[in-house]
Amino acid sequence: MREFVGKGNFTWFFGVVEDRNDPAKLGRVRVRAYGYHTDDKDKIPTNSLPWAIPLGGVDSASISGIGKSPTGMVEGTWVVGFFLDGDRAQEPAVVGTLAGAPSQSADASFGFNDPNGVYPKYTDESDVNKRARGQNTDSVPASNKVSIPESKFAAVYPMNHVMETESGHYKEYDDTEGAERIKESHRSGTMYELYPDGDKVTKVVKDNYTLVASNDNLHVKGNVTIFVDGDTNLTVAGTTTVETPTTNWTGNINLTGDLDITGKSTASVDHISAGISGKGHTHTDTPGLGAGTTSKPK
Repeated sequence: MREFVGKGNFTWFFGVVEDRNDPAKLGRVRVRAYGYHTDDKDKIPTNSLPWAIPLGGVDSASISGIGKSPTGMVEGTWVVGFFLDGDRAQEPAVVGTLAGAPSQSADASFGFNDPNGVYPKYTDESDVNKRARGQNTDSVPASNKVSIPESKFAAVYPMNHVMETESGHYKEYDDTEGAERIKESHRSGTMYELYPDGDKVTKVVKDNYTLVASNDNLHVKGNVTIFVDGDTNLTVAGTTTVETPTTNWTGNINLTGDLDITGKSTASVDHISAGISGKGHTHTDTPGLGAGTTSKPK
């Protein structure tokens, strides 16, 4: 008589996931096991299969939400596991998943297939991620104003380590010699990529928001180029101090408020300002009761 898990025969199995909607939200999946279950769903429907417990790795705490969530498997995933209750085969546990090269699409009318008919999404090639196999599946479109360097993707199997989700988000850590990269991409196309030489490319396909709760410091040792196709609004609650040898301004300046100039103000062409016109001349302010009234040009 079995008194505890681990006593008695070790009974393992291969199977296919047919349901992952665990009502207890523990990451469990219903698995149809070869040799234990028939592919006839009239005899053993999917909802009659026992729930299999996923075993996490030592890099995941599996407690209080700490670590990786056990939600990586999908319907159609091939798994290997063992039965906690031995030959009774009613308490399965999943140890890992198996990649292959499916020869045909899912037939939802039979067991050992994805009941939803979604997976596998392609046949006659490896289940390993395409980018991990060296196939570049996307690119960064060039800007018409900023010259964005092309991606240095040159992954060589098995040096690119990729994690991709169902909707199309993915991360990759590429250790291919001479083409080492890090990339994180959202399914919409918003992404960032670190190139082999340390360059970084960031693309946001919609709005971008940045909040710094305390101080922010930026030191650019080279040049800064900014293009804004719309308006720019800058609101500063304190004082704005600009230190620069020369400021070149092209375009009109609309000033609301006082302008205090310390130093010389020089006009290079004739101009009109508040009814005062001229070039190469100065105005002096009248003190006392006439303060604020400027004299005619000298």
